[in-house]
Amino acid sequence: SPMMSIDDAYEVLNLPIGQGLHDESKIRKAYFRLAQKYHPDKNPEGRDMFEKVNKAYEFLCTKSTKIVDGPDPENIILILKTQSILFNRHKEELQPYKYAGYPMLIRTITMETSDDLLFSKESPLLPAAAELAFHTVNCSALNAEELRRENGLEVLQEAFSRCVAVLNRSSKPSDMSVQVCGHISRCYSVAAQFEECREKITEMPGIIKDLCRVLYFGKCIPRVAALAVECVSSFAVDFWLQTHLFQAGILWYLLVYLFNYDYTLEESGIQKNEETNQQEVANSLAKLSVHALSRLGGYLSEDQATPENPTVRKSLAGMLTPYIARKLAVASATETLKMLNSNTESPYLMWNNSTRAELLEFLESQQENMIKKGDCDKTYGAEFVYSEHAKELIVGEIFVRVYNEVPTFQLEVPKEFAASLLDYIGSQAQYLHTFMAITHAAKVESEQHGDRLPRVEMALEALRNVIKYNPGSESECIGHFKLIFSLLRVHGAGQVQQLALEVVNIVTSNQDCVNNIAESMVLSNLLALLHSLPSSRQLVLETLYALASNTKIIKEAMAKGALIYLLDMFCNSTHPQVRSQTAELFAKMTADKLIGPKVRITLMKFLPSVFMDAMRDNPEAAVHIFEGTHENPELIWNDSSRDKVSTTVREMMLEHFKNQRDNPDVNWKLPEDFAVVFGEAEGELAVGGVFLRIFIAQPAWVLRKPREFLIALLEKLTELLEKNNPHGETLETLTMATVCLFSAQPQLADQVPPLGHLPKVIQAMNHRNNAIPKSAIRVIHVLSDNELCVRAMASLETIGPLMNGMRKRADTVGLACEAINRMFQKEQSELVAQALKAELVPYLLKLLEGVGLENLDSPAATKAQIVKALKAMTRSLQYGEQVSEILSRSSVWSAFKDQKHDLFISDSQTAGYLTGPGVAGYLTAGTSSSAMSNLPPPVDHEAGDLGYQT
Repeated sequence: SPMMSIDDAYEVLNLPIGQGLHDESKIRKAYFRLAQKYHPDKNPEGRDMFEKVNKAYEFLCTKSTKIVDGPDPENIILILKTQSILFNRHKEELQPYKYAGYPMLIRTITMETSDDLLFSKESPLLPAAAELAFHTVNCSALNAEELRRENGLEVLQEAFSRCVAVLNRSSKPSDMSVQVCGHISRCYSVAAQFEECREKITEMPGIIKDLCRVLYFGKCIPRVAALAVECVSSFAVDFWLQTHLFQAGILWYLLVYLFNYDYTLEESGIQKNEETNQQEVANSLAKLSVHALSRLGGYLSEDQATPENPTVRKSLAGMLTPYIARKLAVASATETLKMLNSNTESPYLMWNNSTRAELLEFLESQQENMIKKGDCDKTYGAEFVYSEHAKELIVGEIFVRVYNEVPTFQLEVPKEFAASLLDYIGSQAQYLHTFMAITHAAKVESEQHGDRLPRVEMALEALRNVIKYNPGSESECIGHFKLIFSLLRVHGAGQVQQLALEVVNIVTSNQDCVNNIAESMVLSNLLALLHSLPSSRQLVLETLYALASNTKIIKEAMAKGALIYLLDMFCNSTHPQVRSQTAELFAKMTADKLIGPKVRITLMKFLPSVFMDAMRDNPEAAVHIFEGTHENPELIWNDSSRDKVSTTVREMMLEHFKNQRDNPDVNWKLPEDFAVVFGEAEGELAVGGVFLRIFIAQPAWVLRKPREFLIALLEKLTELLEKNNPHGETLETLTMATVCLFSAQPQLADQVPPLGHLPKVIQAMNHRNNAIPKSAIRVIHVLSDNELCVRAMASLETIGPLMNGMRKRADTVGLACEAINRMFQKEQSELVAQALKAELVPYLLKLLEGVGLENLDSPAATKAQIVKALKAMTRSLQYGEQVSEILSRSSVWSAFKDQKHDLFISDSQTAGYLTGPGVAGYLTAGTSSSAMSNLPPPVDHEAGDLGYQT
């Protein structure tokens, strides 16, 4: 047949003419279509046509082989692909063997790369060659090293560079350049596992630049971008490669991918197909990017561990916030991505559409700068600040405002947060003091510093919250109490003072904190608040009460004027709760073993001791007593004494406050010559805290401390009885009070013998000054009814002195005889012996005759007492006979002995002063008006918190 032309053959196969050579696959398709149509089995008419089609196809096939000059690239591609398949499928079997074809493979890649027509070739070898390079190194470690030795890494880099250079926004996954980039990225990922390969890669900075460029165009070629991201992860195993990647701006690209993630797809549970689902590809790329970032910063551990890179971490913390950056170490990629693509407002994170938009805008502008100009933000995002975050106070990575809105929020490390807050407050404190001083002087608040005060307030509030809701974190305050207490002095910033006070109040529950406060010597600032910040008085008192468990603090409080501030509260506050709290605090301070007595002594300069006891037993009652008017044996208190105390206290407090405001170290102490303020009821004789005049008038008064009074009374009395010329009225009052005491409370006489005053009283009956024996006889008389006292008298020389006293003071004979009768009724034979020795019997018989009874009111009664006494003496087993013998010789006795004398004995001598003891009470009995004053309370000029000018 005549020679067929190519165009003829095309015509037979229905292929268009005039468009150059057709692709072999196109020819094959056309042939199969027509061969099917005209096959004789199907179409008996079609044999001729079938043969024509066959001829045309054969002609074109033989023709194409003739066109090719040299080896057929299609065949080479097939050989390369075959090897790739072998290495992929039989990895284990081939692993021990080194790949022998590197010289040819590398030459092929080199020739292809340097071919000007690389991108217009019909059958380019580069993709298949690059893919084979990957499979060989992926199969065996030996191959990676061999590839490096053969300069394969440099050759691959040139190919990579050439292909990356043609990437653009419209590149497609099927493009030859895109495929080559993917294969070479995978080669590098594997090669990076070997140290010498990594060293080589480090020497070729172009690789990293090219990787960045692949990522820049990643949106249109996401699968290849994923391979490049995996390559970044592999490189991150080396600190220098991390640093080169970082400096090339790798973060700008990786971070953008995080925001193409859709967590709803992840959580939907729908069967996903990555081939068809673009979002699935984007999600996968986002997860790989999280992993790459984690490895770049060295956040991971175990088999994924990479060197920790502080510079990378700083940038990630700047752009992703420290909280999310930290999550790279602990959270799964899906958790981190969900967080980044959701809206959150928590103490750790403020994240929403606008923060995301702001970050993306920043990242995209950095990408553009990097690709077009080769430069970017000098800090690589480390100093990036979100405009929303700039308005917030962030301390220790926590949004303080948000935290204060949810103070129960579970913090990760509350102690560290507390420490950061203290550092922040410390950094602002000096400024705050200066600023408040200026503000008050000039009454202006500068605009630029306007937010400093509220920020310190927020930080203090957060410190209070973190301590309140995280027990144990209060220990962070140890060592910072000088700072915290200094804020109590920022006069004019009431909220700062109040919050600092709340912090102090909470930490007092911790003993170590209390001890540290004691060592810090800072109480004066707390005390001054009692005057300068009335709204917080109760809290100050509560705080002082807690601190008062420490002796050192009570000592410092005393020195810094606590008592004068507290007295002012107790006397002058118009708030009942404040006053009773103050009373409780006084009670706690006076109870301290070491300093308590000193506190009490100082208080007694201002208030009668009754108040101290009342404060201890019932603080509210102490306030009632203060406000009432009282005249009873233990308290004389009225408007004048109250006003005097209140005024003195207020003046002293104001003076001390002023001194202390100017100098917090100033101490307070009472002047040496300071007299008792309430002027212990003018002209009243008081013993042991009891006014004797009123006690004699109200002997039924139930004493608070009867034993103390008894001792003080006997001390004072015996002291007078031993003087030559005691003050007559005083002696009379003391004697009367003693008689009243034992008459009203006979059981108290039991306590007299061991106290040791009895010998002195007996001795006093011998005194030359005849006022003294009378007093002594009255005391002996009142004690003669008591068994224990009589027993003591029997063991002392009593009868002789008693007779001396009777002789000196005839007016006491009646009383003395009654005492003698009572004594002998107690059947103490020692007394009878004394009587015989002192010749009492003849003396009494003489009295019976009437000699010496002339001045008595009722001599008959006295005679009756004598008769009873003599009869009692005769009953003595030891001495009764001797007494009877003396009596039998007396003519008087026979006249009296058989008479019944009871009728003559009246009760007048022992008239009870009492109807029996009642119950001790500060306000019971007596002329006590405890009604509150009818006047309105005084105006409290401190109702508003004080500023600086007081």
